[in-house]
Amino acid sequence: MTARATMRERNVLPRVGGLGAAARMLAPRWPAVLLATAALCLWAGASLAGPVAIQRAIDHGIIGGDRTYLFYASLAFGVLALAGYALQSLSTLAVALVAQRFMRDLRVRLFSHLQRLSMGFYDRESSGRLVARMTADMVAITDVLNSTFTMLIQALLLLTGTVVILFVLSWRLALVSLVVIPPLIVATAVFRIYSARAYDAVRDRIADVLVHMQETFAGMRVVQAYAREQHNMDRFGEINEANYEANLRTTRLSALYIPFTEWLGGAAVALILYFGGRGIFGSTASVGTIAAFIFYLGFIFFPIQQLSQVYDLVQAGSAALNKVFGLLAVEPAVAESAAPAALAQPVRGRLELDNVSFGYYADVPVLHDVDLSIEPGQRVALVGATGAGKSTIARLIMRFYDPTAGRVALDGCDLRSLRFADLRHAITMVPQEGFLFSGTIIENVLFGRPDASPEEARRACAELGVDGFMESLPEGYDTVVSYRGSRLSAGEKQLVSLTRAFLADPAVLILDEATSNVDPGTEALLERAMRRLLSGRTTIVVAHRLSTAEQADRVLVVEAGRVVEDGTHAQLVARGGHYAALYRQWSSSQDGATPEQA
Repeated sequence: MTARATMRERNVLPRVGGLGAAARMLAPRWPAVLLATAALCLWAGASLAGPVAIQRAIDHGIIGGDRTYLFYASLAFGVLALAGYALQSLSTLAVALVAQRFMRDLRVRLFSHLQRLSMGFYDRESSGRLVARMTADMVAITDVLNSTFTMLIQALLLLTGTVVILFVLSWRLALVSLVVIPPLIVATAVFRIYSARAYDAVRDRIADVLVHMQETFAGMRVVQAYAREQHNMDRFGEINEANYEANLRTTRLSALYIPFTEWLGGAAVALILYFGGRGIFGSTASVGTIAAFIFYLGFIFFPIQQLSQVYDLVQAGSAALNKVFGLLAVEPAVAESAAPAALAQPVRGRLELDNVSFGYYADVPVLHDVDLSIEPGQRVALVGATGAGKSTIARLIMRFYDPTAGRVALDGCDLRSLRFADLRHAITMVPQEGFLFSGTIIENVLFGRPDASPEEARRACAELGVDGFMESLPEGYDTVVSYRGSRLSAGEKQLVSLTRAFLADPAVLILDEATSNVDPGTEALLERAMRRLLSGRTTIVVAHRLSTAEQADRVLVVEAGRVVEDGTHAQLVARGGHYAALYRQWSSSQDGATPEQA
């Protein structure tokens, strides 16, 4: 990983204009957007023509006594109302179609993007916050696109059309009625500034709530084991209180702004009645004109009230869009080459680390000038104190990270030049904890090679010697396991994980001490499966128990980011160096003695 890439992923969520990015994503759907826009414009035209029909009906039909005119004016109003109903239904359906397709594609795009991001990103960003992006933020965006967007466009069309019609009917009365607009604009501008900050804070506080809940539920065994329920409740209370305060700030802003707009609307009606009725400007407006003005004022202030009421949703949706597209703007620190090279087949499994240095942060090195050559089929154990750099070497071989200096090569090819598909097929890792996904046992085994058939998976289990265990489960291979495989013991989960790796059949296998947390009931079965799994392939074992190192062809001792010893178990014990000291400590701990006694 380069220093630049490290810094790029450290800034997890860059600031991105979500509205502009969403508009670009919507651009290919222009026919449906055009249909929705046309329907909304026609609906607005039908709605705006209604008060004109009322004006004519009052002035010519009622006051003028022309019953025929009254009939046709009433009929026109009814036709306009029916057209408005049909056009509003059409626009709602068109907008919903565009919105749901946009959300479907956005979810897929975000999920796909998250799977391409490097391990460094996940080291810094909590899974709970990412779930918030996929859930709470998506709901906020959906609300805006489905209903708020339609209401917003309708309000803007009515507002613009009404102002034009008012000036056509009576420019003097229009000026009187619009005298309330400047204070409304000022109030709206102030409201927008403060509410934007408030709703951005609300999105963050919601994410905090989700993060804490997810961590608590995922670690419930630890919480209850240490009686930390009250501590977690206190912490949740603090987070929830911050969420409450953030939402309360938005409510206070709305409580000031919305009643103010309603008061301005009432003031405008009063001005129309006074100036229009008394003929202050030299001529008395007709009753129909005054009635039309009052109706049209409803078209001004009702849309403005709508805008103020949906503004919180728009702000929440805008903040959510910014966060989602900010997440999409994060670039993978470990990216596939623009012109990847093909890995020669069959893969031999020779690994090289040439003068490799690395740091998770540019200014904090973890590995220093590591030079290694591991021959095909060799079983190598990495040992050393916690934090020495063992797991970091394994992660570089997996290409979860790229070295800041030097290169890691497989069969002579720099890992950075290879296709990810070739690399992942050639090198597989089994972590210390057997991670299972929700689903059946057979589905979890097939996760390692999805193109394999269930019959191939069963044959792999038989060849590995774990078919008896699989068939002994309540529903055999079709036994359903929940998230993280909570229905199985640690050893049973690891058996499934090893079978998954065996079915994938990699040339290089990395084990993060896969037998360190097993129960006695499965230990013997696990050991036999391990021997079959490791046969004929290059193996890197991050060894926490030195009994694993005893069985390795070669032991590498990692100390402070450097490989300080290299040899077999017997050679390193006889040498009396770092490994010999570690082995004495480990042996004494197995015998029940303290390290000091050793």
